[in-house]
Amino acid sequence: MSVDQATLDAVIASLTAKPATSRPFCLAECGEPLAPELVADPDTGAGWHLLCQPEPAGPPPSTVGELRQVLIDYDASRPRSLQKRLGPSELGTPCQQQMARKLTGAPRRPVDAPTWAPFQGTAVHAEMENVVAFWNAQLGRERWLAEDDLEVDPGLPDVEGIRGHGDAFDLDHGMVVDWKFVGTTALNKLRTAKRLGKPTDQQVSAEYRVQAHLYGLGHERKGRDVRHVRLVLLARSWQYDDSDEWTEAYDPDIAYLAIDRYYATVQLLLDLDVANNPAFIAGVPATPGSDSCKWCPFHRPGQPTDWGGCAGDVAKNERRLDRFTDGLIAP
Repeated sequence: MSVDQATLDAVIASLTAKPATSRPFCLAECGEPLAPELVADPDTGAGWHLLCQPEPAGPPPSTVGELRQVLIDYDASRPRSLQKRLGPSELGTPCQQQMARKLTGAPRRPVDAPTWAPFQGTAVHAEMENVVAFWNAQLGRERWLAEDDLEVDPGLPDVEGIRGHGDAFDLDHGMVVDWKFVGTTALNKLRTAKRLGKPTDQQVSAEYRVQAHLYGLGHERKGRDVRHVRLVLLARSWQYDDSDEWTEAYDPDIAYLAIDRYYATVQLLLDLDVANNPAFIAGVPATPGSDSCKWCPFHRPGQPTDWGGCAGDVAKNERRLDRFTDGLIAP
């Protein structure tokens, strides 16, 4: 019995055929086998060789648009964004309610835009560490300490201590230096306060001032002679000479008051049993203000203060409503 060649070829093909998943092929049909790691579809074994990838149809997507969400996600993933432990930069806030919410990990306002100014500040801080190292190299000695890990307070048996990273310390002058990358508003406030002859404790925000003295205490605990604290306000403009600075004699009592307030806040949260009754966080005193509420991650204007957020400067909202409704509602 003779079998024609076409039938013979069909039989051989049926005997040697393998499932599609074991025969990876290139969708570009270049005739070359596809390595397993290049398989895009396990069900069919389909994929692309790297050099066979077709160009995407249409124009490329906006990098600015894509980067926007990446920056939001990146900031949320950073340890500083995830931490509950408070450092010197958080202890200076005048609002105890804000401190309490950070300590308890209360829900924050959804972030729907990149935190662009803090991002720039972080980048400048990293580069200033290199600048300080270069400065020391120019001098041929260690005048400056940069990014020093500081223990401001050791804590209590059941309460975490306070730690932070000091930006810079001038050993020649016993001076804490904290870099601040700021815009024209902060610079103008400082210059106006100086021009009016205001005392140093009224020239910068309480947050900035307390933070500087807390760093001073951290350096002092390392055995250093701390005599001054300084904020260097680096201008967020094209010109370095727009920058300015604030200096004050080091006062450890300012740091100790902030530390006492920290422990008082921890104790108040225990007294209110916020761990088991989250809504009781509303019992922590708030010190609302236009600036502190504007940047507060827990601010939820127009809604009651509860575990979900803080109403903030209610008096300000009421004043604004009074202005809008003046003359519209009969007494």
